Amino acid sequence: MDLVINSLTGAFTLAFVITSMFGLGLGLTVREIVKPVANLNLVFRALLANFVIVPAVAWAFASLLRLDQDLRSGLLLMGVVAGAPVTLKATQIARGDVSLAVGLVTLQVIATVIYLPLVLPHLIRGIEVNVVALEMPLLLQLFLPLALGLLMKSRYEEEAAMARPIMGEIASLSLVALLVVNLVNIGKIARLAGSGAFASVLGVIVLALITGYLLGGPGPEPRRTVALSTGQRNYAAAFVIADESFPGRPAIMLMLLAASVVSLVVIMLAAGEIGRQAKAQH
Repeated sequence: MDLVINSLTGAFTLAFVITSMFGLGLGLTVREIVKPVANLNLVFRALLANFVIVPAVAWAFASLLRLDQDLRSGLLLMGVVAGAPVTLKATQIARGDVSLAVGLVTLQVIATVIYLPLVLPHLIRGIEVNVVALEMPLLLQLFLPLALGLLMKSRYEEEAAMARPIMGEIASLSLVALLVVNLVNIGKIARLAGSGAFASVLGVIVLALITGYLLGGPGPEPRRTVALSTGQRNYAAAFVIADESFPGRPAIMLMLLAASVVSLVVIMLAAGEIGRQAKAQH
């Protein structure tokens, strides 16, 4: 049963990531992606939030709640990985700046690959980060579909316009399916009750959202976008690291699984509420 659930989770995640990135490429140009992140002040604040403040918050919660070693490791992994494709869907729902979200996710993925080998060994004893194992899935799943979408948009604009809503529908259905499949793991996740795991995960997510919003600049759309891109962590990268570095320690994977489910629910609810308020203001 676990093998089936894991396979379905992997399949729906892959479908969501590829169709999201390809669909975004179909509707954007390279200039539209690069222009928002040319604001170096905003980029600096977004990177500060994701790679300094959120990891520090994760470390603080792990220490204050006295999590056991494996749960602590899982929370710290959650804190240091950024650049989640789910951010793009959440930004659309929240009426944020989608082109900024694409640029930020791209930068965050690149920064994550550079950042992790330098920082993780100081946070988690005995960990080794396989950079190639981390880079290849991210490159193939994120950058390649985006590049193909951009190429199709530039060469076949009419066909790209027709394909874009189809990719959007597939991405939305894949995300719903992913959430439903993960609900099957509620029994496993419930075992963490009383361990401080849920409180720490929820605390990190909420404070990450607040941090991103405060550092997102004066405009409402950038604030929403940076908030969501900070609150949603890159669990795909975290699972890769955990699988490579901690074989035989299922508690770490369970912590990340719990975090990914809680995060998906919280971020989508937050995006929906932010989008509702933004619509009401107009």
